[in-house]
Amino acid sequence: MNRITVIALWACLGVQVSLAQSINGTITNTKQESVPNTNISALNTGLGTVTDNNGKYTLPIKKGKYTLEISALGYATITKEISVEDENMTVDISLSSSNEALDEVVVYAQKKEQNLQKVPVAITSLNAKRVEETRSWKLEDMVGIIPNYSYSELGVGFQQVQSIRGIQVFSENPAIATYVDGVNSLDIASGGFQFMDIERIEVLRGPQGTLYGRNALGGVVNITTKKPTNTQSVFYESSIGNLGLQRHGLGLKTPLINHKLFLGLGGQYQYRDGFLTNSNEDKVSTVLGSNGRRVGDEESFYGNLFLKWLPNELWDVTLNLKTQVDQSDASAFFVSVQDDKLALENPDNIFLGRVGEHGRNLLNTAMVTNYKSNKFKLSSVSAYQRVGIRFDDIDFFSLAGGQVFASYNDGQVGVFNRPQEVFSQEFRISSENKNDKLNYTAGTYYFNQTNYEPSTNSARIINERTLDVLSSIGKNNGIAVFGEVNYSLSESLIVTTGLRYESENRKLVFSRFNDENGTVTFTSPRMEERGNYNALLPKFALAYRVDKNINLYARYTRGFRAGGINGNVLPESVSQSFDPEFSNNYELGYKSDWFNKRLRLNIAAFHIDWKDLQFFNSFGNLVFARTNVGDARSTGLEIEVMTILIKGLQLETGFGFNDSKYKDFVLSRDVLNVNTGTVETILYDVSGNQLSNAPKHTLFLATQYQFSLGKDFKFSLRGEFKNIGQQYSDIQNDLEIGDYNLFNTLISISNDNYSLSFWGRNLSDERFIQYGSADTSFGRSSRISAPRTYGMTLNLKF
Repeated sequence: MNRITVIALWACLGVQVSLAQSINGTITNTKQESVPNTNISALNTGLGTVTDNNGKYTLPIKKGKYTLEISALGYATITKEISVEDENMTVDISLSSSNEALDEVVVYAQKKEQNLQKVPVAITSLNAKRVEETRSWKLEDMVGIIPNYSYSELGVGFQQVQSIRGIQVFSENPAIATYVDGVNSLDIASGGFQFMDIERIEVLRGPQGTLYGRNALGGVVNITTKKPTNTQSVFYESSIGNLGLQRHGLGLKTPLINHKLFLGLGGQYQYRDGFLTNSNEDKVSTVLGSNGRRVGDEESFYGNLFLKWLPNELWDVTLNLKTQVDQSDASAFFVSVQDDKLALENPDNIFLGRVGEHGRNLLNTAMVTNYKSNKFKLSSVSAYQRVGIRFDDIDFFSLAGGQVFASYNDGQVGVFNRPQEVFSQEFRISSENKNDKLNYTAGTYYFNQTNYEPSTNSARIINERTLDVLSSIGKNNGIAVFGEVNYSLSESLIVTTGLRYESENRKLVFSRFNDENGTVTFTSPRMEERGNYNALLPKFALAYRVDKNINLYARYTRGFRAGGINGNVLPESVSQSFDPEFSNNYELGYKSDWFNKRLRLNIAAFHIDWKDLQFFNSFGNLVFARTNVGDARSTGLEIEVMTILIKGLQLETGFGFNDSKYKDFVLSRDVLNVNTGTVETILYDVSGNQLSNAPKHTLFLATQYQFSLGKDFKFSLRGEFKNIGQQYSDIQNDLEIGDYNLFNTLISISNDNYSLSFWGRNLSDERFIQYGSADTSFGRSSRISAPRTYGMTLNLKF
């Protein structure tokens, strides 16, 4: 940075300090009683404060138009538009009880904080209170709550399949983009973060390519944790339950310099016993002592650090560091039962020759810098992510015998693979003048990834001395340029257009060899392949405001998932690479609030065309490669209702219907003819089959009643019912996951500082296939869901 730039920057800062202003006021309830510990934040600025014991607050802020978000425990969150003109301005605000009005919900769906009801996107948002009420501790807990959302995992949270409206993947490259405090998980191995101290979880349904780019083929999950504020606070959470559950968290938020520098610290420990017992009497290659062992134990350590700096009203800088360590010496990582009927008949058993172990170390760091003037806002998001994975004695082919895998690194098995690393940088500029008819968001995005994918950096243990090793390293980078413009044709009608250009380069170096006591013999030559993938991702939307409580919208968006390279040597006639996938989403939406915010009704209808799906096909002589097999489509409806019937009694309903089909989709498979002893290639036309992992419907019903116990305490009783419709795990529609029901309950007593909850999940102890083979032509592996769980949680807040 040259000297003139530095002088100009400091001059800008100095001018701003001389223009410093503030707003102040009092927060009261409908009885005109003061409300202490109320959070007041100016959206999209990083500015915020908390009321004192008399309900009074002061918020330093410069002239301009703002949207304030006001939230307090026991009261309905509201947003309020203000225009700051005077040097010191008074804004008094009245809050309604949460027993009498619904929260106004703020989301970050369009890269800025906005009222959910005004955003022309199908979004389900869980704020901190709903996360606690639904006991959403991980992504799996959101099944049913989010219409047309499906989740299954391969034994651990960092190997999972998320599906929205039927759009999913069959590889490590996600189709649902998951962001944690602005950091994108580019690989599913970097998912599975523990939920702790959550501010909100947003699920955007349908492709979001224009603003989010790659991997937002089916939608986006935005997870935001709580940031430090101007008031010191300490929280502690402790949960115990069956299956040996231990979950303990502790956090601190404090200003280091009032209105300037803030610190947030949090840590959590979680342990749970597995619910499976190894029953391997008839297993080939059984390891002594493995029979009767418990399988599926999980232990995690999580830490979160925030450092937030507000030099003045123009700038805010936030540094965030997250780390998580997962480990198990009785691992369920990638293990399953190869007979789905046997699995359902024995839901608490698994059949392994040996019980394996796994570990994962995950580090996320991010620095977010914002500069806000009266006309525009500049944002920079710099992120670095590092993931290390190890596994050993993983009996992947349960019941088959002899198929045991381990991570491999430089001649050693069961050790951490070389870490996957991702650096990303996003710059954005957006308009800030709310009086203008035209508003915009534009930016650039770059990422650089070094990828050691676990399944292709592994050793199959043939015997104690011989290993069959796959080795690969991926070098991927990409750049994007994007822009979105909103233009107000009238006070009621807004048109939005957007476009994103993505360019991604991939390089894969791979080989296969035998390692016999350190002597390496290549069975496939070391190869290097490259690919380049480009995409244009347009967006068009119309939003019509009928009145202040009813909004309509129509939108078209496009999603993109990059192509890739097959990591095995193929004949010259077969392409080593495969092309990108695209999804085109057409959507109509209706959002409304009724009866003074006592009833909320949101409806979305959609149609998605999914093009060039990437899937494995055979090319003769037992040669398999990923290629672009065919297309699919998904059509459906989503309805969300939330209402307060009478004071203290709240009802929630979420319903999703999805009619999905594969189109022009032909699989080729090599099959051994037992009569001739020859391998034959057979074609399977799966066109017309239902998309895998796409329930025909999802239904969520919840009722919660809350009333006061004396002056300080509240009692709450909540019941939930989830019905997940019939679906298939596989593309052939051969492995069916039938319709199933889940019943949950939560009973709690609380005041401003304490809460004690008793909860139960899956009270009817229903067992169903949680994960099944994506392709049953290679076998019918499956994993069964967890049994009934129950426990208690204590929360302390000071």
